[in-house]
Amino acid sequence: MIDNKNLLKLLRIELQKMNKGDKIKFLTYKKDRSILVEKSGDAFTVVENGYRQIVWENLTEIEVLKRMKKLQKIEFPRSNKLYLSKQK
Repeated sequence: MIDNKNLLKLLRIELQKMNKGDKIKFLTYKKDRSILVEKSGDAFTVVENGYRQIVWENLTEIEVLKRMKKLQKIEFPRSNKLYLSKQK
């Protein structure tokens, strides 16, 4: 589990470490909402599953961080702790 306030800081570090096909999934405590970040080649894919179900493809690292900042407020507005799941 991670603190919600450290989400962007942690994601910035993890995006640089990711290899092709790696996935990072952030979930609420109840696990009813999630955001998945997947690296495919040089681009990233962000999948929002919760309040809305939207997929963004072909994003750069900077675009992912900007998108996550907005999504954090939508998907995890009152969450203090989040589950972090990594898949390689």
